[in-house]
Amino acid sequence: MILINQLCDPKQRKLHRMAHKRLNKNKHHFFCPYCQRRLWRSGSPKYYIYYAGKTEIKKGFGLSAKNANFLVNQSYTQLNINVWLEEFFCEQDGRLWLHITRKETELSSRLATAEDWLRSTKTINPDGSNGTVSEFSNRISRGCSLALLNRMRA
Repeated sequence: MILINQLCDPKQRKLHRMAHKRLNKNKHHFFCPYCQRRLWRSGSPKYYIYYAGKTEIKKGFGLSAKNANFLVNQSYTQLNINVWLEEFFCEQDGRLWLHITRKETELSSRLATAEDWLRSTKTINPDGSNGTVSEFSNRISRGCSLALLNRMRA
């Protein structure tokens, strides 16, 4: 192993640092719970999970009752930046939303549930309809038209 101080040429030193950064980059791969193929990130933002009330904070953060009570006294809701919802894409099963949990350097995932969507920030359930959007606008935004459906049936 070459120490960076032993490299005399600045170009070699820079290349060595860049290669070292690439090697140390933690890449976490996620796999489809249905077909076990690798999932691809779709570029969606992370939707963080919040907890409201003493019992949810105690359970969500894994705290003692005393510490959970302390957090509730500061603010009734607490945002957990180590838990979020993120969209992924599977070649076989299509779009999937996963509930990601980070514990130190490890990431674990599971399918997002309806309860997760209720506790996420700035989101509506993507599988349900948005009450503020008309049925026509919702159908057009999803790329589904009656003419297209009739052509596909024929």
